[in-house]
Amino acid sequence: MTGKKPRTPNNKYSFRLNEEQNIRFNELLCKAGSEHNRSRFIVKRIFSERFEAIRRNSSKTQFVTRLNDFYFQFQKFGNNYNQVVKVVNSHFSNVAILHQIAVLEQQTRELKALSIEILNLAKQAKE
Repeated sequence: MTGKKPRTPNNKYSFRLNEEQNIRFNELLCKAGSEHNRSRFIVKRIFSERFEAIRRNSSKTQFVTRLNDFYFQFQKFGNNYNQVVKVVNSHFSNVAILHQIAVLEQQTRELKALSIEILNLAKQAKE
């Protein structure tokens, strides 16, 4: 075995909180943004280590998620675009190819305009 052994904590501690303490504990967790990792939060508090609270703007998070979804759809469109061009070139006559490519060019222009609009929205959200 050439890799390092992962360090695992050897000691486990447990404690009990009354209802008021539990409410306060959960408030501290929320303020620190550590709801997902209680153990790390507790250890940092016990040993007075610095921890940073990360505040997330839910509307920006949703915007970024939707933008990522659009990006993946855009990639899928690019793959489909390439497939369509291959099929058009291999199955249509020269006259039909010109017509199909004209339609494809128009849709590409519309897609380009939409992508520019999305980039502008992303810049506005960043600001």
